[in-house]
Amino acid sequence: MKQLRISIGFICSGILMLSTQGLEQASLSASPPQPPATGTPKGNSTPGTTRPEATCKQTSKPLTALNANNGNDFTASPYPSFWFYVPYSQNDVKRAEFLLLDGQEHKTIYHTAIQLAKKPGLIEITLPRNPQTLLNPNQNYRWYLMMNCYTSRSDEPDIVVDGWIQRKIVDGDRWQNLQTDESQKLIFYTKNNLWYDAVNYLAELHFQYPHDAGIQAAWNNLLKRLDKESVAQEAFIGSITLSSQE
Repeated sequence: MKQLRISIGFICSGILMLSTQGLEQASLSASPPQPPATGTPKGNSTPGTTRPEATCKQTSKPLTALNANNGNDFTASPYPSFWFYVPYSQNDVKRAEFLLLDGQEHKTIYHTAIQLAKKPGLIEITLPRNPQTLLNPNQNYRWYLMMNCYTSRSDEPDIVVDGWIQRKIVDGDRWQNLQTDESQKLIFYTKNNLWYDAVNYLAELHFQYPHDAGIQAAWNNLLKRLDKESVAQEAFIGSITLSSQE
């Protein structure tokens, strides 16, 4: 137990240093460089205009995907997590679905229905660990989060956010070093445009240690850098995967 406390303290100290120095400076720096030709396309981190939003309850903040959406949305994980702010409760939405397709949108990689919580907040959707959902390196994948509200009279989704993700291979020695030096993970993720991993790493720490000022500051700075600071104070509410079809 003593060793665990020392390890947690070390991680939090590293995050505090990053939040007050590295991330704060990065959020004030110039715009990120243009993505290479092998980067990810841009999607819609907030709802598009597939259907009038008037069919759903009006909210002060929109459904929001926590990603960069600037052509640099990468992950090092074969089974990454996706984070969203959902401004609706289970009483507002009759159907919510997450869909992951290949880059040509010909093949369904993962399709699941989602039960929302009783109040708005942040949710995490993680790909299940099986051969069908493993992301192949250097390939683009398209994802959608779609919702139908109870007031809707159509089978078409009322609210949709969408984006792209690509898995990058990290050098084996470098990756092993990151597993033994937690304080360097966030720097590595942000420098290499591994935004899905940066969000997931900090989100898990933030909601595990909600009263840690250093982690809170790093979380706020990261979402500011992604232009998602409006949802930085929202609570993690979780969600339940009801069914899936790979």
